[in-house]
Amino acid sequence: MNHFENQHTESPNTKIDELLKKLADLDIHLEQETADTEQLSPQERIKSIKNVWDAIKAKLDNPETALDVGSGFGYGTVVLDMEGIKTVGIESVPIKNQQAVALFQKVDIILHEIDEIDFEKSPAILEADFNKLDEKEIVDLITMFYLSEELVSKEKTFQMCEQLLKKNGQIVLATEADRATVETIISSGNIKLPANFSVEIIDLPNNFEKTVIILTKI
Repeated sequence: MNHFENQHTESPNTKIDELLKKLADLDIHLEQETADTEQLSPQERIKSIKNVWDAIKAKLDNPETALDVGSGFGYGTVVLDMEGIKTVGIESVPIKNQQAVALFQKVDIILHEIDEIDFEKSPAILEADFNKLDEKEIVDLITMFYLSEELVSKEKTFQMCEQLLKKNGQIVLATEADRATVETIISSGNIKLPANFSVEIIDLPNNFEKTVIILTKI
């Protein structure tokens, strides 16, 4: 088997392990745009996202395309692409997108900067306000890793998810809060999950992102 064939038969786990090794050898300095310093450690964030994915992938409907919302420094976008899903990250903060491109260039991954959603450019990032997109029924999966309560507390966010998702499409919300905290936030009404979606909550107690919510469009 030649080297080209090897590249295309590598398992997702092998690709991600190789990525983590390359990142470990880098002297990485990402600018902090929020108070959440954890997002500045690519290795830890990528490990966490990979653990989330391993825990939920059997529960998903074999998605071929994904939007990674609030993609930050591109960690989730790249992991999903390595898992064989054509993925576009949506991030409204320009400096995060710039740093994401620069970071992955250092490990020989091209993170394409695009002006409109184009899954054939995967992995790619689009600088945009998620709640102002106007496409309809274009994607199988929407992910929000390292969940922003500010984003999901907006009623418009889930309306947009419903607009963008194809039939039987799914939303994955992953947060560092534990299950009890998540359930309290939901029951208090601070986050209003959409009524026409089924809901499953998964615990990952030993992971950075401890709780995952899977919503499936009915």
